[in-house]
Amino acid sequence: MKLVFDIGGTHTRLAVSPDGQTLQSVTRFNTDPTTEGCTAFIDRVERLAAESGAKSIVGGVPGQFDQAGHLRDAPNLPGWEGLPLVRLIESHTGLSVATANDVMLVGLGEATRGAGRGREIVAYITVSTGVNGARFVNGRLDANRHGFELGYMLMPNEAGELVSLESLTGGAALHERYGQPPKLIKDPAVWRQEERYLALALYNTVLHWSPDVVIYGGGMMRDISLQGIQRELDQLPHVVEAWPQLALAKLGDEGGLYGALEYGQNLSGL
Repeated sequence: MKLVFDIGGTHTRLAVSPDGQTLQSVTRFNTDPTTEGCTAFIDRVERLAAESGAKSIVGGVPGQFDQAGHLRDAPNLPGWEGLPLVRLIESHTGLSVATANDVMLVGLGEATRGAGRGREIVAYITVSTGVNGARFVNGRLDANRHGFELGYMLMPNEAGELVSLESLTGGAALHERYGQPPKLIKDPAVWRQEERYLALALYNTVLHWSPDVVIYGGGMMRDISLQGIQRELDQLPHVVEAWPQLALAKLGDEGGLYGALEYGQNLSGL
């Protein structure tokens, strides 16, 4: 029995798996970015681990860990920054814990069990509170030194200034810019600009990663048109024989949980 979790910038999911393939007892709740929210999350994990008889824990976290095991680069979890999250969970549950970046695990789930299943080279891009992505080859996260940070890709804004892709297209940035949640923004021009920026970023990503398929996930993709991204991409120089297939993620909220199962299977002792 394995316990898996997926901490997102907006929502967190917990589940258990009796066989490493299927999910049971899936729960979903709002992510609390405060230090108290971290404590409450660990309490939830401890209870579910005890109730289910889990033998190990694997999950996705929106950030990175430094060499001392402290959570870093997690702007959507300010109260969790600097905490030794893995050690805290291990001390409360007495179980082995493995973590990876949340986007990497969602992408791994999609590459192996979702829209990228059966494809050799998969690029996964999430457009949500923030923006990021990862590359997968033959069902495994591609080798890297510092993770992947597509959201920090530099792009020219309307004034010609170089800013990050995330500051142009991320949900948090749009909320700040327009003073309302992106789901309430109805101006078509805003979404056409989103498509344009994402197509420019995709153009560079395709040239760097040369994938068979590019999968888009994240809450913002409910309002961003995949066809619009394709239309904008088609207007850019065709320096490759054919663009890769563009697809929407298939696993929904459970992509990160399935990715955690897949990740756990590749680790000894879990």
